[in-house]
Amino acid sequence: MKRRNFLLVAASSLVAVSIPTTYFYLGDVVYEDVLAQPQALFLIWDSPMVVDIGNRYRFQVPSEKSKRSLVNLLSEPLSDSHAIALSLEQKIKKDFEAGNTVTVDGWILSITEARQCALSSTTQPKG
Repeated sequence: MKRRNFLLVAASSLVAVSIPTTYFYLGDVVYEDVLAQPQALFLIWDSPMVVDIGNRYRFQVPSEKSKRSLVNLLSEPLSDSHAIALSLEQKIKKDFEAGNTVTVDGWILSITEARQCALSSTTQPKG
């Protein structure tokens, strides 16, 4: 193979691999809205408080600050919002039973609740 042909094939291969990879990492994340709505916490807090707690959690746990990482951690292979909401309730209960909790601004939350707050905070416009 001539050097010119090799370089063209290599460059084309690089472009072919980088376009889908870039789209995956930079594209918008699609998820069910219920993942970003900690139902039990909305009974005691308003939306700005949930966002504040979410921002604090994201600062506290930098590995979970992106929308993509939070959606991956919260997602279950379920199809409808009602099933996801029930699954999240069960995960929260299991978190407390297993001691999978985190303290954020003096509040003891299950790790799932904290992640929901964090995901909710990523959907808010920066202001």
